[in-house]
Amino acid sequence: MNSSEAVTVRPAYKVPSGIRPGSFTERLYDGPQGTLVLQYPDLTPELMADITRELSVRRSEYLARLRTEQIVERLDLAVRQWLDPDYELRRLAEAWLPVITGYDGEMIRLELKRFFRTFRRKELLRFLDVEFDASEVLDEFRPMKNGGMSRAYGPELLFHVFSGNVPGLPIWSLVMGILLKSANLGKTSSAEPLMAVLFAESLAEVDPALADCLAVLPWKGGNEVLERPVIEAAEAVVAYGSQETVEKLRSRVPGTKRFVSYGHKVSFAMIGQEALTPDRYRETARRLAEDASIYDQQGCLAPHSVFVEEGGAVSPRQFGQLLASEMERYHEKKPRAVLSDEESMAIHAVRQRFEMMSLRGEPAAVYTSRTGTDWTVIYHGRPGFEASPLNRTIHVFACESLESAAEQIRPYREVLQTVGLAVGPDRLEAVAGLLGMYGATRICAVGEMSRTPSGWHHDGRLNLLDLVRWVDLERSVEQDAERYDPDVE
Repeated sequence: MNSSEAVTVRPAYKVPSGIRPGSFTERLYDGPQGTLVLQYPDLTPELMADITRELSVRRSEYLARLRTEQIVERLDLAVRQWLDPDYELRRLAEAWLPVITGYDGEMIRLELKRFFRTFRRKELLRFLDVEFDASEVLDEFRPMKNGGMSRAYGPELLFHVFSGNVPGLPIWSLVMGILLKSANLGKTSSAEPLMAVLFAESLAEVDPALADCLAVLPWKGGNEVLERPVIEAAEAVVAYGSQETVEKLRSRVPGTKRFVSYGHKVSFAMIGQEALTPDRYRETARRLAEDASIYDQQGCLAPHSVFVEEGGAVSPRQFGQLLASEMERYHEKKPRAVLSDEESMAIHAVRQRFEMMSLRGEPAAVYTSRTGTDWTVIYHGRPGFEASPLNRTIHVFACESLESAAEQIRPYREVLQTVGLAVGPDRLEAVAGLLGMYGATRICAVGEMSRTPSGWHHDGRLNLLDLVRWVDLERSVEQDAERYDPDVE
């Protein structure tokens, strides 16, 4: 490290005030602005137990006593800071997330801004209204339509296990926990250990007592010695990651505790001939290229395949060529991250497989970036379905109609998630109905696949309701209580 370079030292953790790890390990990142030194705490089972106890106490003394509207206001204040381009923590994130993750800096800047907009006050209130008839049910007993009253309680302590493929994703999970008045302990990924910590720091600037109900800690996943005291203390666990990671953790969580998982999912797109008219086809290709390129296709929302309907002003093969041009254009503005040898080999392997098919006379074509594996578009002359090796690799399938092609996704219903759909209004609901029947859980416009609204049903489920515990106060006890009113004879 050059002594003249700027050195930024930051904690890669957040714990309640009053708790301080005894020692640290440092990890260095060199970038255009100098050197970032992240401090990783040396964790022990005893320290983990201390942290979980402190979180529960802080939650009981403060967060559990706030009304939901007060929590929303505090979250909104923190989020407003992140919408300011000059906010110090935002500038730090924009400077160092590209270095840590390898993602393009301009892409991160734009996507973080869009992401934080989903946590503004009106969006949080909309999110709560989607799941609860009245968010006050988290604050007090509320009358129910069938008589009596009910109240919803979030977990006292919520344990989150984050993945590191998309910067900012942990914030969504933490916000869910805060809205439920839960203490939250999140385990970050080594691939992206920074954003959850920065968000916790921004909460501390707004409300230190609220931030003391959060802990964000980094450790190598699967460390049963460290995770045991957290699992024992937590009332619920939320896990993100590969299916293998999720299942290993699930096996160690007692059946008496809530376990909510978001494992590997596959998304795709469908382009109807209505989106392939002379005045629309190029814009359609541009929007799909963006969907397939944001965060290098690493998130579950990115399309692996696209069905393109015949009968438009351009054929499905021509659309594949247009898509290739738009992928190149996106790459020139926002280059893909550098890949590992294993990732590059996976792309070369899929390219070679379909190039060989083309040489054998089968209806296939491969369009590739000018150099390296920056992007790949693979055209198929008949309907099918293929998962992608990611990193901006997408399959284009020709089909006579989207309705008939929808049958191709049926075998994959357990892993399907988002569909980017471009069709006319006269058949929108019919096509959407087929997609829902075959397993899709979210249908959105092409160009919006990576941008979920605040109240979306992640993997087809409710988000907050999956974690709450309901207490019913029945009409009989209300009526009986009247007997004990001293003013009633």
